[in-house]
Amino acid sequence: MAIRSGCTVGRTTGESSLSDQLHKYKSRQLREEAKKTEKEKLRAANPARESLSSKCIRVIVENFNTRPVKEAIPPPQMALITKQLSTNIDPAVGAKYVHDENFWKRCCVEKFGWHNCHLVEHGLLWKQMFFEKFIQERLEDFDPSTENVNDLYEQLDSCMDYIFTITFKQLPSHLDMSDICTSLPNLSKLDITYGVKKIGMHYERMLFGMKISDATSLARTFEHSTSLTTLLMTGNMIDDDLLRMLMTGLIKNNTITYLDISHNKITNHGARLLSKLMGENCVISTLNLADNQIHTEGGRYLARGLRENESLLHLNLRLNRLGDEGCKLLMEGLHDNITLTDINIGSNSAGRQTAHVLCSLLREEDCRLIAIDLCSNELQFEDVDRIRATISTNHTLCRLDLRRNDGYEDDSRTAQEIDKTLYTNETQW
Repeated sequence: MAIRSGCTVGRTTGESSLSDQLHKYKSRQLREEAKKTEKEKLRAANPARESLSSKCIRVIVENFNTRPVKEAIPPPQMALITKQLSTNIDPAVGAKYVHDENFWKRCCVEKFGWHNCHLVEHGLLWKQMFFEKFIQERLEDFDPSTENVNDLYEQLDSCMDYIFTITFKQLPSHLDMSDICTSLPNLSKLDITYGVKKIGMHYERMLFGMKISDATSLARTFEHSTSLTTLLMTGNMIDDDLLRMLMTGLIKNNTITYLDISHNKITNHGARLLSKLMGENCVISTLNLADNQIHTEGGRYLARGLRENESLLHLNLRLNRLGDEGCKLLMEGLHDNITLTDINIGSNSAGRQTAHVLCSLLREEDCRLIAIDLCSNELQFEDVDRIRATISTNHTLCRLDLRRNDGYEDDSRTAQEIDKTLYTNETQW
C-alpha cells in the first residue's frame, strides 16, 4: 500500500461517536475547577493574561493554510490546534498534515452536510470518506472548458493515499480514466455510471452511456491495474461492441473478483465474450449480468464457460431472456462446475425443462448450490412439487425463491415443506 507519510490516519469513527455521546452529559464542577474556569475567562477577556502556549496555538491556527505545522507537537496541543482549525483549509495541506478524525468529521458534516453517507463504505475513517467524496464531486463537476486538468491531477496526487474507492454517477467531461486510476495506487473499487444528474427537461440521448473513448481508456486501466478488485459498470448502455473493447483489458486482468455489468444491452455475442473470460485462468467470484438482453444461445455460451470455470461463486442472470431452453442449458453446465454456490435466473421464463435438469443437479452428492432464485418464472405445480421432493434429500441448499410462479403459493403445504427443509439445512451448516 502506497503511504508516503509515517503518521497514521487517526482515530476511528467509533471513538468519535462515543465522545459525541459523552458530550451530552455535563460533568459536575468542583470548586477548584470552577475557579480555573473563571481564570480562563479572565485571560480571554484580557489578552495580556493569555498564556504563551495559547498564543502559539492561535498563531498556528491562523496561519496553518500557508505555514502548516511540520514539527512534532505533543498530542494535547495538536488536538487543540485541529479543534480550532477552519474547515476551509486547502485539502492538499490537510491531507498531508492533519490526521485528527474529529477535524475530518467536522469537514464532512458541518462543511458539506454529508449526513447520509455510510462510513462503513469508506473504511470507517472520516478522512478517507472526505477525500473519496471530494474527488467524486470534483470528477462529476469538472468542466475542461473552464478548468485546468493539471490542477485536478495535482489534487489527486496530494490525497492518493486515502483514495480506495472511486464512485461517480456522471462524467460529462469523459476524462481519461486510465490517467486518473494510474494516479491512485490504492484504488480497489471502481463504480462508474456515465449518466447526467438533474437534467430536467434538457434530455438528450447522446449525454448518456459509455463512449468508445471511455471503453478504450477503461480497458487500459484494467490491463495495468494491480489493486482493483471490485468493478461496477451498471446502466452504461454497454452493447456487444463496447464490451468487446472492454474485454481487451479484462482478459488480461488478474485482480478483479467482483464484476457487475447489469442493466446494459449485452446480447448473445456479449455472452460469448464473457464465456471466454470465465476460462481456467478466471479469478472472478461474483458476476452480475442482470437486466441485459441475453437469449437462449447466450445461455449455451455461459454454460460452456461454467464447465471450465473454477472461481465463480455467485452468478446473477435475472431479468434476461433465456427462456426455458436457455435456463436448461445453463443448469446442464453446472453439472461439471464445482464452485458455484449462488445462482439467480429469476424472470427468465424458466419452465418444466429447467425444473427437470435442476432436480437432477440437486440429487448429485457433490452439488454445492446453497442459494437458487427462480422467482417470476413459469413453473407449474408439478414442477414445484418435483423440486420439493428433490430437496428433501438435499443437505446443502439453504435458500430457494419460487415466488411469483403459477404453481407456487406461499401458504400451501408444498411451500411449508420446502421452507422446513431449507431451515433444517441452514441450521446444520
